[in-house]
Amino acid sequence: MKLKLYHAAAAAAMALSVMLLTACGSPKQADPLPIIKLRTVGSSSEAACQRIGEVLSELTAEKFGFTVEISQQSTTNYNAELERELLLGKEPDVFCYTDTENMFSLAADGTAEPLDDWLEEFPTLKEAVSQDRWNCMRYDGKRIAVPGNNPSAVAIGFEARTDVLDELGIDAASIQTMEDMHALLLAAKQQNPSSVPLVPHFGQTLMMLDCDPLNNGLGVLLHNTGTEVVNLYDTPEYEELCNQMHQWYTEGLILKDAPLTNAPNTRLMQMYGGVAFSHRVAEQNVVSVTRSTKQRLTSITLGSKLQNTSVLNIGWCISSRSEHKREGMQLLQYLYTDREAADLFCCTAWRAWTTAAWMLTM
Repeated sequence: MKLKLYHAAAAAAMALSVMLLTACGSPKQADPLPIIKLRTVGSSSEAACQRIGEVLSELTAEKFGFTVEISQQSTTNYNAELERELLLGKEPDVFCYTDTENMFSLAADGTAEPLDDWLEEFPTLKEAVSQDRWNCMRYDGKRIAVPGNNPSAVAIGFEARTDVLDELGIDAASIQTMEDMHALLLAAKQQNPSSVPLVPHFGQTLMMLDCDPLNNGLGVLLHNTGTEVVNLYDTPEYEELCNQMHQWYTEGLILKDAPLTNAPNTRLMQMYGGVAFSHRVAEQNVVSVTRSTKQRLTSITLGSKLQNTSVLNIGWCISSRSEHKREGMQLLQYLYTDREAADLFCCTAWRAWTTAAWMLTM
């Protein structure tokens, strides 16, 4: 009996020793790093977004202690998808807006976090943006978005394939009017009848008109001159432009279902053997679209540059319901001021923006 009690006690002591050793020897599981969800507008694949997000996360995890999850929606679906997520309370921590009305709406309903106090914590970001651009981000006197770093001074024009220009013996500098552009497209169509010389961008054939839009494109300054504000759609110039576009369309120079095409110009160039597309011409933008098309492009400008800082159509917001506002601001400052991060992020944007990231780096 005593022997049985002895063995039972010994077994119990051994079991207790094993438990204590196991508990003491187990490594403590580290808390998972916060994941900052970032939504941008673009047409990159889910796999591309994941790949860029993983590489960017390696940098942010080491420097700041968080990782990044990137997702994109096309231009035509972006606002609707963001609105759906807002209604469900599942919006990303950081997201962009795509037009002025969208920015005002996000500010008015409290979705976008006011940034003035946060910018005091991130002076590098605050100082990296000029005051006139910050002023474009105000609603009710408060800054509610970080402006995209895309150029605000651009010229009306087109980007055309350099190899086609060379084959046709056409100097881009000689193209100075819409009539000149028409001649180029006709020559390209004759050379390759199966091609679509002028491709749209998410259903939009012309990205920019020859006027200062004064925020909404209704009351404009024609040719960016003078001080008389006119109704764009009631001018002889707009009527002439519509007639030109109809002629180009009937001649097969424009994609027949252009308004219904939900794809970027850079992709359509490859799909339809495109020769050119309308563009807001600026040196920074040319680099981006060249990278996306994987073809040498030559800029064709049809007028002088237009500086329009009264509104910026791209900006970055922090969700007021995010649990990671500080990390979101840290991410924006990092993307805005660090060349390595900006170049990396640019790889997943829809024009490289881009677009920035077309939004941050174009």
